[in-house]
Amino acid sequence: MKDEQGNANLKPGAFRLCLRHWRVYMLTAAVAFLLAVITSVSIPRTYAAQVKVSDEHKETDLLLGLNTFQAWAKSTLDDHEGLRQPEVYKRLVETKEFAEEMSKVKLKGYDTDYYHHIAHNHRMPWWERWFDKHESEHDRVMDIIQKSIRSKVVALYGTITLQVTDQDPLVAAMLVDSVRTHLQKHMADYARDRAWRDLMDAQNKMAAAEQKYQEARQQFANFEDTHQDITSPKAQSVEDQLMKEYELAFNEYGKTVTQYRRAKALVEKFSYTFAVVKNATVPVKPSAPFTPGYVMAYIFIAMVLTTWGVLWKFKINN
Repeated sequence: MKDEQGNANLKPGAFRLCLRHWRVYMLTAAVAFLLAVITSVSIPRTYAAQVKVSDEHKETDLLLGLNTFQAWAKSTLDDHEGLRQPEVYKRLVETKEFAEEMSKVKLKGYDTDYYHHIAHNHRMPWWERWFDKHESEHDRVMDIIQKSIRSKVVALYGTITLQVTDQDPLVAAMLVDSVRTHLQKHMADYARDRAWRDLMDAQNKMAAAEQKYQEARQQFANFEDTHQDITSPKAQSVEDQLMKEYELAFNEYGKTVTQYRRAKALVEKFSYTFAVVKNATVPVKPSAPFTPGYVMAYIFIAMVLTTWGVLWKFKINN
């Protein structure tokens, strides 16, 4: 009972103790505010340009006579992970290889490419210069480019938001549009190659099914020619079995023919485009640094440390 009462009296005592040192808290908060502002001012302003796109992969299926639900069901059931997974776009965009490709993009009106724009114009906070661990200037520039290209996938709607940040808002807008164009080209090349692979695979399956169908048809025809009057149960059973094999082979051959025709039509009517849900615009307001966030974080840390210091000093003295 005494312990409970002691614990109950401890909280208001600790609060009053901290309140007694309000001047220390005010001084600490002022120093934290000043440090937060200095940190925020030291970080160069960056601007984020975005474009939101959606894959129009259903269009070709619709052209081939599938309704919307059939097009969706087909892509869900028989399409392995790859082309039609938005996560694939995200993984591709944020690779070092893609950053290398984007570094070669010419900036209209700047008379340079993106690589040299970053190399000559990108400013860093002073502490990053002190702790820069890149082995070469090329690695430093490529790391900046790779980190400036980001994407966000919304799997529910099949959309992906591409984002490029740069200290020049116009460059950010130009680059994010180039990212969309290059991503579409990569996926179109992949889709074209895959369509040809699917066509070759369908052709091989059709040829194999046709051979089985011809063999089953020939066996059934030979049996019919040699058994004009079937009376025995054994002969009747063999005839039924040959008829069943013939029908199965015929149905399988019909399926492969349909698959081959569809694969051929996909190659002939190949089209791969992005539907632009949100166009890229030149950002007006900087996306970073967010000064209020730095102020709140610094003051919070300062208050926690000050409280710990006050209580620790009180404990030591008593």
